[in-house]
Amino acid sequence: MSPAGFQGRSPKSPPNLAITISDADLGEIGYLVIDRTVNGSSSGGIRFTPDVSIEELSSLAMAMTYKWAFLNVPMGGAKAGIFAVPEDLKCDRSELMEAFGRGMKSLVAKGVYFPGIDLGTTLDDLYSIMEGAGKPLVGEQIDGSYATALTVFETIRQVAKFSRKELSGVRVGIEGFGKVASAVAELLAEAGAKIVGVSTIEGLIVSDGGLEVEALLELKNQFGDQLVHQFPSSEVEPPENLYSLDVDLLIPGARPGAIHEKNVDQLKAKWIIPIANAPVTWEAEIRLDEKGILFIPDFVANCGGILSSAMRGDGFDLDDVRYLVATTFAELVYGLLQESALRGESFREFARAVTWQNHLILSDPNIRTVGMSRRLPQLVKDQDWQGVRNRITYRIHRRNPQTNGAIHQSALDRYAELTLGSMIDLLESIKSHA
Repeated sequence: MSPAGFQGRSPKSPPNLAITISDADLGEIGYLVIDRTVNGSSSGGIRFTPDVSIEELSSLAMAMTYKWAFLNVPMGGAKAGIFAVPEDLKCDRSELMEAFGRGMKSLVAKGVYFPGIDLGTTLDDLYSIMEGAGKPLVGEQIDGSYATALTVFETIRQVAKFSRKELSGVRVGIEGFGKVASAVAELLAEAGAKIVGVSTIEGLIVSDGGLEVEALLELKNQFGDQLVHQFPSSEVEPPENLYSLDVDLLIPGARPGAIHEKNVDQLKAKWIIPIANAPVTWEAEIRLDEKGILFIPDFVANCGGILSSAMRGDGFDLDDVRYLVATTFAELVYGLLQESALRGESFREFARAVTWQNHLILSDPNIRTVGMSRRLPQLVKDQDWQGVRNRITYRIHRRNPQTNGAIHQSALDRYAELTLGSMIDLLESIKSHA
């Protein structure tokens, strides 16, 4: 049931736009899916993999819509994918990327779609894509991998806190070991958790006593996905065996729908907190509820990448991202856990309903579904001295992002109020209407 009578979005609802991207010389080379727009704009990364499909991109674009709404950023969700192989087309990688950019030039030029990097693409690729789209990138760009790891880890911390369980000794299985997964593994190891299984496309390695994260990192840097064949004293198992491991926490980090109807009943984990987007099919999500497994959706757990991008664009740095994740983000996640439990609803359904409601508010400022109750807490805050100060310092900071000390902190607090803090206000208004 949706909170306070709000109508949730159907998981099967189609995207607003799904097109094939073609080039006059290279032919069909990829797809672009725009799930929803806010104020006519959408954003999401571009992945580069030969088997990418419209269906996969549609689920990923929907996840992006939820991510932007969860952060209270007025932006819709989109996703693009390149399936063409440069060798087959007798062109180099940068030529293919530029061609893809040319194919969606009009949408980029009008601000309908803002691209980013995703699975299989790099910042160099994005430079080429934007060159082709006629919007060359200027200045330093952001790799949000570490920021994504921060929100994944903080989500784990809040779930453990809510479950009254110490992270020390928690048994963890991780799918994939790229930039985000390896950073999450480091953070978990520092907190005393045991990484008992790691899988890549090449296989799965398991150690009941825990895999040494430093050794995993060294092997990853040398061998990539092949690291599983290099790890000492570990037999390589099929990667799908990860799902049946006896763990407390499973961290999916592969493609959409990796957990589905055929393997969901193998799961022994108590918590599923993803790095990957759309890692569980809708039917499998329902089964997780029936099994009593807590699933935290992607738009909550791994929103750190786009959060850091938005914050950098507003003149904040990685330390500011860390602060916001450890404070306002943590408060919101814990609040959603508490309220969903009080209502006897699954976290995934409740969080989606609240976030979709916020998307509707962002999309149409005339919507007054929650009335003044949502806005009053913010207005009251802004009338006290601290609220007034935060508003003034935030304006100063936007004119000159080099502010420091108390002014910088006050501006950061205002940014927190405007983004995740607004979601906390919405949650409070929903609670008052329950």
